[in-house]
Amino acid sequence: METLLAIALVGVLLSIFLTVFVPARGLVRQALTRQESERITGILRAEMSFLRADEIAGSNATSSSENQYLSTFDKGFHWLRKTAKPSSAIVVFSYRADLSKPARKDGTYPAVPAGKSVPGKDVQLVSIACPMDDPVHRDDIRDAVGPVFLVKMTQLELKSDGEYKLVNSPGVVSQSSNPEKYVSRAGDRDPWGGVLFCRADFYHMSPPNPARYKGKSWKKLGRPLFSANLSIRR
Repeated sequence: METLLAIALVGVLLSIFLTVFVPARGLVRQALTRQESERITGILRAEMSFLRADEIAGSNATSSSENQYLSTFDKGFHWLRKTAKPSSAIVVFSYRADLSKPARKDGTYPAVPAGKSVPGKDVQLVSIACPMDDPVHRDDIRDAVGPVFLVKMTQLELKSDGEYKLVNSPGVVSQSSNPEKYVSRAGDRDPWGGVLFCRADFYHMSPPNPARYKGKSWKKLGRPLFSANLSIRR
């Protein structure tokens, strides 16, 4: 009888434990996922909020290009347009930077090859966002530590009903294809021209090989892992 009572008591305690622990474990997993998505989005926001040394247009430049920008707004504008197709979209990833080597022209350091042992080396784990076809960081993608995220950006356009809605295609700025011409009229009270809103969809890039994404469409990549709204301001 005592043995049966002990077994019953253990069963009750186990039931209580599972009732409390299983939902809590789900909440922890959900919180970690949310925290990670916010971290990845933060890396993208931070990268679009400043110009690296090799991205600043010359003092005599009158317009931006895809690699030389007059302002961070111009950089975000061109980066959004690059996401029209996966092969030139934005990637977010981390890699081990080899600090024992000279810095590159944009101020970053070369990546330690994936799988290579680094005992005694001066390395640092860095996170970065860049276009997939960036000539400086293209090879770093293959040496990434952890997952690589591919970003599609679609403009959120203000409609006549006062609601923001997605334009028909990613990588398209509906009012203009030139950041210098994306301006509102003097005295215009709507936000058009002063800020560009978009939705960023994040996909898992697997394998992390840019060559494998030539000719691919966003539709073939399926559903994004998560999404976030971004603003690109003058």
